[in-house]
Amino acid sequence: MSRTIEFFYEIAKIPRESGNEAQIAEYLCTFAKKRNLFYVKDEYNNVIIKKKKADKEPIILQAHTDMICEKEEGLDFDFSKDPINVYEENGVLRARGTTLGADNGIGIAQVLNILDDDNIKCNVEAVFTATEETTMIGAEKIDVSLLKSKKMINLDGFEDNTIIKESVSFFDILIKQNNSFEKLDESEDKDVSLNIYEITLKGLKGGHSGFDIGKNRGNSAQELAYIVKDMENIRLIDFVAGSKFNVIPSTGKCTFISTNSLQNVENKVENYLKEKRKIFEKLEVEVKQINGNCKLKEVENITYMDNLNSLNYLNSIINFAHGVYKVNSREEITTSINLGACDLRNQIFKIGMRSSKKREEKECLEYINDYAINNSYSMEILGSQPGFETKSSSDFIKLIKDSYKRVDKEDKLKVKSVHITVEAGFFKEKIEDLEIAIISPKIENAHTVEECVEIESVNKCDNWIRYIIEGL
Repeated sequence: MSRTIEFFYEIAKIPRESGNEAQIAEYLCTFAKKRNLFYVKDEYNNVIIKKKKADKEPIILQAHTDMICEKEEGLDFDFSKDPINVYEENGVLRARGTTLGADNGIGIAQVLNILDDDNIKCNVEAVFTATEETTMIGAEKIDVSLLKSKKMINLDGFEDNTIIKESVSFFDILIKQNNSFEKLDESEDKDVSLNIYEITLKGLKGGHSGFDIGKNRGNSAQELAYIVKDMENIRLIDFVAGSKFNVIPSTGKCTFISTNSLQNVENKVENYLKEKRKIFEKLEVEVKQINGNCKLKEVENITYMDNLNSLNYLNSIINFAHGVYKVNSREEITTSINLGACDLRNQIFKIGMRSSKKREEKECLEYINDYAINNSYSMEILGSQPGFETKSSSDFIKLIKDSYKRVDKEDKLKVKSVHITVEAGFFKEKIEDLEIAIISPKIENAHTVEECVEIESVNKCDNWIRYIIEGL
């Protein structure tokens, strides 16, 4: 087992949900103390460790310490204290029932591997930032005055054999609602049979709203809205799907009142599944009748949205332009919108918008604002993160390409722009003339319980980093 993998197993034991990075920050400080390396930790739990072992130009190696925390439904797991259960299968690292945290735990481990190896003669400025997966406040607020390098390797990519030289901006957008809830009252026809149902949808792949937005993975909020809208005389009690701005929602649950019989509801769901499973093979929909043939007095304390407002709410979800918004002449995604979360009772939608083009960015923000106004909602931009660009012709990119030739065949290497947002943009804004590139091993299904990383690609990336440092 390589030192990088060993470090990753250690890191996986440490709780580090986004916003809860105190323990991993302390681990990094202890790591530096034991090796007599300079280190500093700030109030945001960012950590900088510096290693000077040669009379040469320094390089910044950067990774983020937090992770996306998703788990299988029903799994008894507490991300605030339980270690990730990592295991190896056919040369791949996985986790049992949860996200693995290879994003960006493997990046942390790779930097520690460099810092730990005295055979590598280098000047490294290791930067570990907090809260990347949510607010990016770590990178936004970090003091870079200690950093002297003008070259940064960010290790927060997912593709092996790839140099990423450009990323997009990202906007966290909250759509606020003012939904009206009421109770059943004495004007209701007491002879009408009222049924309360709970429909749970799962089995969609979900995924990262940058890497996976164009892969036709569906959106659980929209699919669930399609199903419920087809019922008769619906009155929504609750509707919840997704939880994060930057994750495509894969599950959802809706509770509602309807005059439909259980058999009728099940038939409608079955007809829906027959069509949708042609697209989403693992899609599952569970129907539960919470209360059947209710009398008025049995449900008089339940609040709900009336039929008209319920339909308007569902239509607002269905009609939202989730997915790819614009592509360029090479069919690369340049702008996209992720309907990341719908929460009826908390009266919000969470939306993540990405763009690499300023004109499209403005157009897309105007669309979302118009959408909110047309549905009597309001829009608020909670935060935004900048992108970055390094010229393909730069000496830094050439050095990284030349270093790759020592690892594998040159024809495997790709140099590209990507539709994701990383912290590197903040460093680009803070450090004049900074050149940035992202490299990584192969990580698949990040932000889901299917997340995994290929061990051999980790080893190859480790060597690539070493050769880049030697090349300086």
